[in-house]
Amino acid sequence: MMVNIRDKKVIVIGGGKIAAKRIESLLRFQPNITVVSPVLEERLHAFVENGVIEHIAKSFQTCDVQDALLVIAATNDTAVNQLVKESCHPNQLINIVDNPANSSFHFPAMYEKNEITIAVTTSGISPILAKNLRDDFAAIVDGLEPDYLLFLKEVRQLVKAGQFTKEQKRFLLAECLEDYYQTDAQMRTLFLRKLHAAENGI
Repeated sequence: MMVNIRDKKVIVIGGGKIAAKRIESLLRFQPNITVVSPVLEERLHAFVENGVIEHIAKSFQTCDVQDALLVIAATNDTAVNQLVKESCHPNQLINIVDNPANSSFHFPAMYEKNEITIAVTTSGISPILAKNLRDDFAAIVDGLEPDYLLFLKEVRQLVKAGQFTKEQKRFLLAECLEDYYQTDAQMRTLFLRKLHAAENGI
């Protein structure tokens, strides 16, 4: 499941290195992040100064998680992290950095390129394995030509807009994934011409 968190409220309890790592991984998705912590990791100060995140310099209180979509308990105190968990509403999503099994969401190992996003998680069992698997999949994505990805995008748009049956749509969307379309620009052109002709009733 991919969740759109743009402009959504995210609360991070703790301002250390792990909290900083979590914050940096979330910034690409442009949420509204507030960090509650008496102290703040050095590299986060620039984000605060530039208005990218908000910092509330105090210890955790149960009211701090109110109205947040995502809550991250990232202190070095297990008891505080558990209190954060207990302070959350059942519908809030929480990640506890030192207790993945008790978390409702996890941070995957991610890779993004040419509109493709790879996210791999082992639900906290082995982050190293997740990173290794991500790298394996990333190698496959790196081998895909940008023109081929644009071709797939255009095919999907034409198939969705065309007067095709469900079975025909399923067949066309599977056919364009054949290996020869990845490397043969002429075959891609012929396939798109076929779709345009079908769309125009030719």
